[in-house]
Amino acid sequence: VPSRKESTVEEGIVADQVRPEEAARALTEIGQRQEQVIRLAVVPNWYWWAIAVLMVGFAAAVDTGQGLVIGIGTAVFVAGVLTTTGAMVFRTVRSAQPRNDLLGPGGVVAILGFVAVTIGVSLPVAFTLKASGVSYAATIGVSVTAVMLVVGGPMLMRYLQGLMLANRSGSRW
Repeated sequence: VPSRKESTVEEGIVADQVRPEEAARALTEIGQRQEQVIRLAVVPNWYWWAIAVLMVGFAAAVDTGQGLVIGIGTAVFVAGVLTTTGAMVFRTVRSAQPRNDLLGPGGVVAILGFVAVTIGVSLPVAFTLKASGVSYAATIGVSVTAVMLVVGGPMLMRYLQGLMLANRSGSRW
């Protein structure tokens, strides 16, 4: 027959243990919080549109060849990129950050591939148009880039988000 002291110790140990349903609820909550952080970490769609519009406007200003228009276009472009990027970074910094290892090599390859495809398509378009004597060749070339950003940027973000969500649980996406 256990002594009173031994009985209290055993009851204390049992009382300190977490029940399986409590553990399951806690793990579910952790998973939901991780998903929330990952969803906040991606570049929002509005950013892709803002940068695309600013790029096309800047290229159009440069294509005019007029100093005053180029100067105004440059100022608007720089102010716009700084403002939109600052707003996005501020939003991201205010929230929790996902772990650096969630993207993994696949995420890095996807980002670099997106940049390479965007440059690899838009630069030849612009140079070909310029060589053919087309007016506003830079604007048209940058417009190709803008379309690729607006369409491809959110697609890239969905892929990276899925990759991060899969990597947080240890599974492969």
